Amino acid sequence: MSRHYIRIPLFAAALISLSLTAIDQASAGALQQRQQTKQLVEGQYTENLEAASYFQQGVTRYNRGEFKAAELALRKALEFDPSIAMAHYILGNSLFEQGQTELATQQYQRAIALNPNIPEAYYNLGLTLYRQGNVDGAISQYQRALSLNSNLAAARYNMGVAYEGQGRSQEAIAQYAEAARLDPTYVTAQYNLGLLLAKQNQAEPAIIALRQAVGNNPALIQAHYQLGVLLARQGQLEEAKNALNEATKRDPKLAPAQFQLGQVLAAQGDFAGAGDRFDWVTKLEPNNIDAYQQLGAARTKTGQYDQAVTALQTALRLNPNDAVSHYNLGVALQQTQKYPEAIAQYQQALVLNPRLPDAYYSMGVALGLSQRRDEAFTFLQEARKLFVSEGNQQKINQVDQYVQQLANQPIVPALSQPTQPAVEQPQPSNSPFLPTPPNNNGL
Repeated sequence: MSRHYIRIPLFAAALISLSLTAIDQASAGALQQRQQTKQLVEGQYTENLEAASYFQQGVTRYNRGEFKAAELALRKALEFDPSIAMAHYILGNSLFEQGQTELATQQYQRAIALNPNIPEAYYNLGLTLYRQGNVDGAISQYQRALSLNSNLAAARYNMGVAYEGQGRSQEAIAQYAEAARLDPTYVTAQYNLGLLLAKQNQAEPAIIALRQAVGNNPALIQAHYQLGVLLARQGQLEEAKNALNEATKRDPKLAPAQFQLGQVLAAQGDFAGAGDRFDWVTKLEPNNIDAYQQLGAARTKTGQYDQAVTALQTALRLNPNDAVSHYNLGVALQQTQKYPEAIAQYQQALVLNPRLPDAYYSMGVALGLSQRRDEAFTFLQEARKLFVSEGNQQKINQVDQYVQQLANQPIVPALSQPTQPAVEQPQPSNSPFLPTPPNNNGL
């Protein structure tokens, strides 16, 4: 019987990748992407004509994406000649594509037993083990694949995913970086590297990795968003604005990007633009308390007091116990000379946060304007004590100046400005609306 030599493409099975998540949530996920690259492998597979015929049919069906038909043909080939390692390997791929990971595992193991020099078989065996929750086993198989083919970037990447899932961050970073070095167009490796570096507070290398990711794939919206957040945190506001603008252009309904862009615009003094972004977020997410808080502060800065009051009242309906929202609502009401209503809001703010010096100061101003001088002096003195404890000389001088003016004659002082509310989600370095409340926000 004659020997049959054929040349077939080897396809690695689906990669296991990361979900696109926020900086502080990067972890191994379940996103899958087909590996499009392929290797051509030559070799002798069988001397059996029937086995060779079915084997070639199986390869053809597999390459067309007809995985069930490929499975049937390859099983037939193995009935005639069970020693065809490559048939077991491609059968494993066919089963993997159909979601039959345990059966695929068996075929990869048989392929390796017959031919221990197929790096893709170890790699795909690693994928099936990972899917079955055997992370250590998966890592071991990736390492064996790399011992045969050190340039297998996908194995480096998936080792990074496995290490990250185990909390071995530095090892994961090393694997992602090596995958990106081996394949400079490996967008997912660059993106995940950027996320993990950011989690490790390595902002500059994270920015480099995310820039590489968006350079290779400008449509990767989440990478633009994460890049914008990191740039803002580094104080590179104009570049942050550009990155966040790109994210919001590509997906106007990406509320976190709209929100962060509003934060950057506010930090640059563009309160009108910031307010428009926050207003859009409230439409996308009607229960987003932070957006209403920020919208209220921004509209107060631009003199749109009625809109500010509406936004802040909504924020307080959603969270009645936020001291800064009560304070900012008092500021907006005071700007329209609704002093009793403003005083009530300052009082509530101080009940919730007795160490909010701006609320004491604004309360003193509102009481003074309401011809309640004695009460005004009491609150102004408390504001001064708190500003002294903070070492805020500018505010101390402001209080002293108003106390002197109030003692000499009734005047209308410069009205208070709203406070930029703190937010819980990732945000750029804070440049708050003055006056600044005690810092309780986190990046």
